[in-house]
Amino acid sequence: MPELVSHNPVLRDLDETGYLIDFVGGYLVIYGLPCLDGQGGLQNGDWVTPLDLNGAVIGAPSNHQAWWRGVRPHDQQGRELRLGGGPDAITVTSELITTCSFSYKLMDEQGGLRAYQSFEEKLHTYLATITTPATNAYPKATPLRAIAVKAAAQGSPLRIPDTMSARYHLNDLSALLRGKKVAIIGLGGTGAFILDALARTHLDQIALFDDDKVHIHTIFRWPGFIPGAIGKLKVEALATNYDQWHAGILPVTERITADNVTRLGEFDFVFVSVDDGPARLLIVDWLSTNGIPYVDCGMGLNRSKVGLSGFVRITGTDREAFEDNRGTVRMPVENAKADEYRKQAQIPELNSMNANMAMIRFKQHFGLLDRESIATSFIFDTVTFEMDRAGET
Repeated sequence: MPELVSHNPVLRDLDETGYLIDFVGGYLVIYGLPCLDGQGGLQNGDWVTPLDLNGAVIGAPSNHQAWWRGVRPHDQQGRELRLGGGPDAITVTSELITTCSFSYKLMDEQGGLRAYQSFEEKLHTYLATITTPATNAYPKATPLRAIAVKAAAQGSPLRIPDTMSARYHLNDLSALLRGKKVAIIGLGGTGAFILDALARTHLDQIALFDDDKVHIHTIFRWPGFIPGAIGKLKVEALATNYDQWHAGILPVTERITADNVTRLGEFDFVFVSVDDGPARLLIVDWLSTNGIPYVDCGMGLNRSKVGLSGFVRITGTDREAFEDNRGTVRMPVENAKADEYRKQAQIPELNSMNANMAMIRFKQHFGLLDRESIATSFIFDTVTFEMDRAGET
């Protein structure tokens, strides 16, 4: 099957899109296609077709027929689809025996029946005819069965198969995050962008700590758009949305204080994305004292004569980073007297950059990304486009 996929773009597209396909005994099999039964119920069946091969290349089909395992497909009015054929048991393997055949041709310009001009034309004609009534009646029905199957085979909470790591032989690196538990404290703009990146990894758990609600200005800072999020708790809205990516997201409707900071002891890494100086001091002091690696994120913006100017920073990941930077612009522990960040909603590009800097440092810590600098803090200046580093000497 890999050789067929590599030599035939139509099969490669099916495989990369998420169809569950196989080549068995001279037949191409597409598993789990949704269809309707005579009562309008959602069913699934397997489509089987012979291939005309010239080596590993699929030629134009000499046979317009196909076979099916499952109930015969119907339309939304309960009528059997006019696919021709009839009951027909073809043994593809001992475990795959068809229940019926199809004999479906297209019309030419004169209204006569014609052969398929390419395998791709035959494939997409059958797939659209069979599945469209089902996907119209059941919007969540999908022919892309391989996504769930391959995701489950990964053995991690990631709901989407990590095909790129396999393709480029990077499974050993992506596996470095397996079994790890990570927390994000503060789910404003930067914290949400951090979640957007973490949800695409094999982490065992991603805990979200925040007790605030989503306000109008919040959605300007978040990645994408979550319908109906305004007025909901931030962690609940984000956890529900990103559950589509990752099954291990845990919403915690709490603000980290001296009373519950010890909860952070169960995590392998913590992202600190809070805009309150005293809270930052409490959290990072406790984390670094207890040997839990962290990245503290922050932004400082001021209005100048021409727009906004300021910086985006990260600091971490150990006690040395805390001691070296505490109380400075690299780790402020008091609240700013005048901070334009609190007044300007539309700065998602800086939230995203802040999150990306934190993610790079996080992946460096676990060995997914290489690291040369031993700096404990990095500051990007939005005016000069320069990166300043501290703690290298």
